[in-house]
Amino acid sequence: MYTNKRTLQRSIKYIFCFFLALNSFVSKAQEDALDTLAIEVEEDAIMPRQRKFYQFTPRLSFTVPHPMGNAAFKKTFVGIYEANAGLNLMFYRGFYAGATFKNGLLKVTEKKIRDYNAGMTVNSAAAKVGVDFYLNEKNTVMVSAAVSAGQNSTRFTSLVCKDPGGSPAITSYKSFYYEPEATLFLFVEENFALGITSTYSVIKRTFDPYELCFDDWAAYGKENSGPTRYISFGFGFYYGFSMRKSN
Repeated sequence: MYTNKRTLQRSIKYIFCFFLALNSFVSKAQEDALDTLAIEVEEDAIMPRQRKFYQFTPRLSFTVPHPMGNAAFKKTFVGIYEANAGLNLMFYRGFYAGATFKNGLLKVTEKKIRDYNAGMTVNSAAAKVGVDFYLNEKNTVMVSAAVSAGQNSTRFTSLVCKDPGGSPAITSYKSFYYEPEATLFLFVEENFALGITSTYSVIKRTFDPYELCFDDWAAYGKENSGPTRYISFGFGFYYGFSMRKSN
């Protein structure tokens, strides 16, 4: 009986020592795993992303136009919106060419001309050339600079002359236009980025308030000179796919 009791006590002692050793081993393994994970996270944070360019990059932007340059144009219209969509093809390390289409709207507001409501719709189709280049070491920030040139189609709506028998000399026109553009992109995914964008549109046609009957509603001097110009600010979106290239 005494021998069985000593054997039981010894067994309990061995079992207790075993669990102590096991607990120590598990704790050490957990600490090593956490240290390894911390090192990997730190290395990932330090290691820069690979610079990646894509063969096809659809892009979209939404901006607000601000008339400038031509004083009569600035005096008459306020920008409402401009939407720009395009597809670019990269041909060498960030250099690309593509096509773009945009639609915009400007309005005559109460602040510009009292009791008068007219609109100016702008549609444009153009070819584009540009370049993308990364700014920071981690390759998460990219700048895109481009120039577009093509055909502009402008249409005026709700034009009214005070003379009952009068009518505007024109209600629409087509002309050449060009547009420098700059966008700062921040990548949120490997091939998707959000950005802030700015464009400067120059329509090679003078805005003339007299041929549109605006002089019936507001006083204009010798302000109608120079092409129709406006600068736009807003947000852009970048998406890349197919034949990824890196440098």
